[in-house]
Amino acid sequence: MLNRLDISNYALIENVNLKFEDGFSVITGETGAGKSILLKALNLLLGERADYSVLKQNDKKCVLEAEFNIQNIIDKQFFDENDIDYDHQTIIRREFTTSGKSRIFINDTPASLATLKTLGSQLVKIHTQHQTLELFNKTFQFDVLDAFSGIENEIKSYSNLYQIYKSDKNNLIQLKLKDTENRKEKDYVEFLVKELNDADLDNVNISQLENDYLKIQNWSAIKESLESAINLFQTSEQSPIQNIDQLLTALYPLKDIDSSYNELILRLNSVKIELQDIESEIENKNDLDDLDEEKATLVQDKIELINSLSFKHNVDSIEALIELKDNLTTQLSGFGSVEDDIKKLEKTISENEIKLHTLADSIHQKRLSHIKNLQQSIHSILKNLAMPNADLKIDLQKTDELLPNGKNTIDFLFKTNLGGDY
Repeated sequence: MLNRLDISNYALIENVNLKFEDGFSVITGETGAGKSILLKALNLLLGERADYSVLKQNDKKCVLEAEFNIQNIIDKQFFDENDIDYDHQTIIRREFTTSGKSRIFINDTPASLATLKTLGSQLVKIHTQHQTLELFNKTFQFDVLDAFSGIENEIKSYSNLYQIYKSDKNNLIQLKLKDTENRKEKDYVEFLVKELNDADLDNVNISQLENDYLKIQNWSAIKESLESAINLFQTSEQSPIQNIDQLLTALYPLKDIDSSYNELILRLNSVKIELQDIESEIENKNDLDDLDEEKATLVQDKIELINSLSFKHNVDSIEALIELKDNLTTQLSGFGSVEDDIKKLEKTISENEIKLHTLADSIHQKRLSHIKNLQQSIHSILKNLAMPNADLKIDLQKTDELLPNGKNTIDFLFKTNLGGDY
């Protein structure tokens, strides 16, 4: 219940403090006395949007505050969910100025307008002269029938599950859109991974490959150099070995004259042996190291493939290509997780749909079983209002589709005179 209402600098009111006791309270006064202003101030404290033009003094802020006893009215869960301190004597305060600044506090905790509106809807019911228009509201009609049938808890369970169900269906649509996009991207990523796997990058010795490629590119120059070297050894009039022999011939007689020449002769013999070994190795290379056309083609193709992949992916090393391949492989596995999420969500939706149908069928039967008693109760009330010929007929239809209120549509059909139409 409302215990207290304080208003400062609002419309005609400079300052007022109202306290309400248990029981029935009435505020009376002439037209223009300010009764409606009190009601508007209370509406602001229940979450209505503010009209900043109604401040009494523009240089002062407007402060509205109310204290409510909410024991056995609102669950503590609402306060916990919104991170607000709970108190049986809950205080709501709103402050706003003509500059457009506004602040809301619930038990001294800052709160949003949406939170205040949700709380306010549970604190106060305001009935006005046009309140009967709510009778045409289908939600209100369901609320009347459900309250009379005593199935509010079942409606709440259904509503909570229905919200989850609708949210899951929306999420499923988004997941399927994402899956469609993923499939397109997956095809391209699979192509890239296959291309990199086919290159067999993990088994490539890039240094050896580049060395082989360099030899192939310079094969003619290599052969020319080898043949020139052999020619110097074998066909030249002054070959290196012949020159060594001539040096040995010149120095050999001196070894008997001076033993120090023995060392020079030994060194020249060593050089001659080394040159003979070099000549033999050059000949072997020239004879055996012929160009393998098939190998040359494979090497050239491999180098060109690696260069092409490096250019395509804008990297400068084979290690970077291998890292890219690993990352793309990981990305491929991520595409599969969306498919798994879709299957899990579809299963959850199917299970919840079965539960909703079961709940909705039960709700329908209970609504149907109480309609006659509700119609009779309303008819009795109408008689007491001196409307004995007035009548209300509740038309409840069952649908196959799951709706926010179950599997029903509803119409309140009313007639005021005997023999009149509903």
